[in-house]
Amino acid sequence: MSLYDLEAFLRAIHPFQLLNRQEMAKAMNAMNIAYYKKDTTLIAPHQLSEFLYIIIKGEVGEYNEGELIKVYSKSNSFDADALIYGKSEETFTVLEELICYELKKEDFLFLLEVNTPFKEYFIQDLANKIQSAKQKEYTTELSGFMMARVQDSYLHEPTVVGKECSIMEALKQMELKKSSCIIVELEGEDIYGIVTDSVVRRHVLFNEYDKFGPIGPIALHPMITIEAEDYLFNALLSFTKYSIKRIVVMRERKIIGILEQLDLLSYFANHTYLVAVQIRKAESIEDLKQASCDLINIVKKLQAKGTKVDYIAKLISEINEKIYEKLYTMIMPKELAIKACLVVMGSEGRKEQLLKTDQDNALIIADDMNESLYFPYMQTYTQTLIDFGFPRCEGDVMVSNPYWCKHAKAYISEIKRWFDIPSMEDYLRLAIFFDAICVAGDASMLANLKTYVYERVQIGSPFMANFAKAAVLFETPIGLFTNLIANDNKIDVKKGGIFPIVHGVRSLALENAIPETDTVTRIKKLAKISIFDDNFADTLIEALDTLLNLRLKERFKKGDNVLVYDNFITISTLNQLELELLKDSFKIVNKFKKFLTHHFKLGMVS
Repeated sequence: MSLYDLEAFLRAIHPFQLLNRQEMAKAMNAMNIAYYKKDTTLIAPHQLSEFLYIIIKGEVGEYNEGELIKVYSKSNSFDADALIYGKSEETFTVLEELICYELKKEDFLFLLEVNTPFKEYFIQDLANKIQSAKQKEYTTELSGFMMARVQDSYLHEPTVVGKECSIMEALKQMELKKSSCIIVELEGEDIYGIVTDSVVRRHVLFNEYDKFGPIGPIALHPMITIEAEDYLFNALLSFTKYSIKRIVVMRERKIIGILEQLDLLSYFANHTYLVAVQIRKAESIEDLKQASCDLINIVKKLQAKGTKVDYIAKLISEINEKIYEKLYTMIMPKELAIKACLVVMGSEGRKEQLLKTDQDNALIIADDMNESLYFPYMQTYTQTLIDFGFPRCEGDVMVSNPYWCKHAKAYISEIKRWFDIPSMEDYLRLAIFFDAICVAGDASMLANLKTYVYERVQIGSPFMANFAKAAVLFETPIGLFTNLIANDNKIDVKKGGIFPIVHGVRSLALENAIPETDTVTRIKKLAKISIFDDNFADTLIEALDTLLNLRLKERFKKGDNVLVYDNFITISTLNQLELELLKDSFKIVNKFKKFLTHHFKLGMVS
C-alpha cells in the first residue's frame, strides 16, 4: 500500500482525520504492516502491548476472564487503554487471519500529547470502559445516550454520484472524500442507492462487471436511512435489526452524512451488537443457544440505568427475531422453509417481551405443500426453543400444535369461523393472531391473512364490541380515594393495568386497520387519526411504561432461575415515588376504560 493509500485509509477512520499533515506524516512513518495467524494472542494481562493495532483485514476478539466481549474488524483499532495505562485486564486474540498496521506505543502517546481532540477521543472512550469495569450500575451514561440525537454523533461526509458515473470515477471521489461508501442518485434527487466496498468486490472481482461501466446497476436500494433528529438508540436498533455497518442520515429528504457502526459503538459501548454478531455467525444450534444466553443481563443493565421499557423491549425483540429466524433456517430444509411463513404472536409480536416468557408462534404453509412434511421439524423447533429457555405455552399456541401449523386456506377458514360463530376462546385467538409478525419465510402469507381479517371487520357486526369488552373485564386495583387495593400486599399489574391498555389499543387498531403491532406505535397512530388527542396518547404511553417497568423490577428480584414469571408486584417494596406513579397509572387506565366503554358501546353488550 502506497503512502497515499495509507493516508486515505487512516483519514477514513475516526479520529485519525483529526491529525494535521505533520502529525499524520509522523504516524505513517512510524507504522509497519504485520501478519498474525488465527489464535495468536496479541495482548493479555501478562503480555504488555507495545503497539496500537489498526486492522486491515481479519478479526480480533477481546476477552474478559475467558468471555468474548467485543469483536474488532476492518478499520477498528485496539487497545488504546493498554498503551495509556501500561496494563490490560483483557486478552486480545486473533479470530481470523490478521493483517494490520502497528503504531508504536511511544509514537501513539506522542500524538496524544500534541493533538488534544485526538487525545480526548481515546480518553473519553477509556473512561467509559473504566466505568463499566467498576460495574457502576447506576450512572447517567445511558440516560445521556437515550437523549442523544443522531446529529450529535460523528457523521462522515458522503460521496454522492449520478447513476451514470463510472465505478472507477466514483471510487476516486470516494477516496478524495475519505468516504466508506458511495451514494448513487437513481431517479431524481430523492431516490438513492448505496455501494460499499463489498458490493464493488462482488460485482467487479467475482462477477467481472466492467469497472468503467456505470455504477447505477450495482447500487443496493432502497437504502436504509435515519433522520438526523432521531435518537441514537433507534440507530442502534437499525444496526442490530439489519446487520449493517453504516446508515445514511437524512434531513428534510437530503443526505447530510453517514453514521458508522464503529462510531456509534464508541459513543455507547453496548453488548447487543456482539450478540447479533454471534447469532449471525452461529454454525450450530449450540452456538445459537450460547448467543441467546446473555439477553437477561442486557435487559438488567438497560433497566437499571433508566431506559424506557419500550426501547428495551424493541431492542431485545430484534435480537430474539434473529434467533427465531436463524433457528428456522437451521432446522427446516430450504425447499420447505421458503414455502411457509413463521410468525411470532402475542407479546413477541408486539415487541413487548423482555424476558423469556412462554412461546406464542405459528406456521403458515403454502396451500400446494404437504402439511405433514412440516410437522416433525416444528416439533423439533418447539423443543429447541424450550432448551433455549423459552417455556412451553400453557395454551399450546406453538408450531408443534397442528392447529397453529397448517395451510393458509385452513387459516382463512378458521378466521371466517372466528367472526361468524365466535367463542370466548376464538376472541383470544384473534387477539393473539392480530399481533403476529413474520420472522422467517414468505411474509406475504401473513399479510394476505391480515388483509382478510380487515375485510371481515369492515363488514360490520357486534363482533368488535364483543372483542373489545375483555379490556374492561378486570377491576382496576384502585379505590375511590385513590388507595391501592391489594391482596396479601400484592397487585396483579397485568389484569389491573397492562392488559386493559394493550387489548383496548389492540381493539382500536383492529377497527382502524392499523398494521403496526407494538402498543406504543399503535397509540401514536390512533392519535394521528384523531381517535384520541396527543396529550392522552402521551399519558397512556407513560402509564404503560410505568406498569411494565414495575413488573420488570419485581421479576428481577425473583432471580434468573424462575421457570414461569407471574404478574404480581409487592407494593410494600415500592418507594413513595413508585407508589404515586402506580396510582396515577391506574387512574389513566380507568379513564381509558371509560373511553372504550363509550367508543364501542360496551354497555349494550352482555
